[in-house]
Amino acid sequence: MSDEIKHAGIKGYVIMGGVVAFLLFVVLVIYLYKANQAFVPEDPELYGTLINGMRGLWG
Repeated sequence: MSDEIKHAGIKGYVIMGGVVAFLLFVVLVIYLYKANQAFVPEDPELYGTLINGMRGLWG
């Protein structure tokens, strides 16, 4: 009887650990998404001169 209780407790810890790991993964993905968007310029033409200059050098 106590063996069943012990296995039920282990299953509970495994499920709880999986849920916590999933939540941490979601938080990590959201953080990386927001951090990646932080350095995108609002006006992409701001760097147009630099890009055109590099195109002139390469091709």
